[in-house]
Amino acid sequence: MNRSPMVAGNATKRSKLVEATLAKMAARLAEATGLSEGSPALAALLKLSTEVVERVVWEVVPDLAEQIIRENLEHLAASRRS
Repeated sequence: MNRSPMVAGNATKRSKLVEATLAKMAARLAEATGLSEGSPALAALLKLSTEVVERVVWEVVPDLAEQIIRENLEHLAASRRS
C-alpha cells in the first residue's frame, strides 16, 4: 500500500535525538562494513538506510496507529456499555 504523507515538505531542523541516532547508525554501519567514518561510501549507505527506514515508517505507522485507535475506541465503547 503506497500512501503519501498528509504533510508535505522537508524538515528544516533535525532534533538532537535524530542527530544522535544517525551518529550511532553511522558508527555501527562503519563497524559492520569496515568503511571509515566520513567516507563517501559510508555517507551514501547511511543516506540509503535512512530512506529505507523512512519508507517503512510511512507504510507501517499509519496502519498501526489506526489499529491502536480502533482497539481503544472498542474498549471505550465497551466500558461505556457496562
